[in-house]
Amino acid sequence: MSSAITGYADLSRAAQVARLRPAALDALRAYRLDVRRLSLLNHGYNTTYRVDTAGGERFALRLNVNSPRTPAQIGAELAWLTALARDTPLTVPAPQVRRDGTRLGHVHSGALGRDLSATLFSWLPGRNLGRDGTPAQWVEVGRAAAHLHAHARTFSLPPGTALGSLRDPLMNLGYNLTPDEWLTPEGAQIAQEVHARVDDVLGRLYATQTPVPLHADLHGGNVRWHRGQLSIFDFDDSALGCPVQDLAISAYYLRPQAGLEEAMRHGYASVAALPDLPAGDFETLVAGRALLMLGALRANTTADIRALLPRFVPATVTRLRAYLRSGTFRHDVPGMPS
Repeated sequence: MSSAITGYADLSRAAQVARLRPAALDALRAYRLDVRRLSLLNHGYNTTYRVDTAGGERFALRLNVNSPRTPAQIGAELAWLTALARDTPLTVPAPQVRRDGTRLGHVHSGALGRDLSATLFSWLPGRNLGRDGTPAQWVEVGRAAAHLHAHARTFSLPPGTALGSLRDPLMNLGYNLTPDEWLTPEGAQIAQEVHARVDDVLGRLYATQTPVPLHADLHGGNVRWHRGQLSIFDFDDSALGCPVQDLAISAYYLRPQAGLEEAMRHGYASVAALPDLPAGDFETLVAGRALLMLGALRANTTADIRALLPRFVPATVTRLRAYLRSGTFRHDVPGMPS
């Protein structure tokens, strides 16, 4: 890790956001926009701003701060979004065209000492479902997931683009689940055992299925609702995988709300057959999402996320230990750290 990145990781949230703002303003100069206001929307895995123009238009600007995605992978993401908006009933953010005719730009960040990928998207009105979605809304999320998967089976990546693979339990982050100040040796052993189980399930899945583009982060924070209309955004984790992985990822965030998980499944089944996977293997994939979150958060440089680690790491280990004992993944397990 360079000294610039090390220093950035030690900054407060407010200081990080302040140091990224010049890069965001530089990125916007590549578009034919009369920018009136730039407002922070989210500072987490990536950093996203709302852009208001003098003409009353709104857009969302994303800087890839923590994402390891390559230009080829972002190019694939943008191409898939464009095709989804054109070919399906789904509402997704449309990538905007820069002055030079491209949709992907790069801007230098002095705070991080490197270039950041920058993309501008159309604005999606409404509010995120978050944890407050109703069963009826999650039926629509399930329907949308089925439409995503149906389109993915017919979509071909354009030349010069590529998507990463979800075959690796840690999504190619590298294995970083070794003991440190927050992850005890026992916790590291539990993580290793869960990793082996997830790897086994994925090995069997990928031996029999052809991977297709997946959203790979389909939860309430990436879904909006406006006047009865659902929209899906944040395709930054999109990758090639097996459709059941999208459902397991959603289930991780819905537990223990069984009614919402069932509603999502019902919505999916109203459009297409649910992916066939033994219940025990599905639970392993849900636990695999917890494992991925453990690795991803440990590698994150954002101040708010790093502040979560002292509590998040032992809590996740407790949940993974309970999964190994019961075969079912839950968030509400006994013995959670206070």
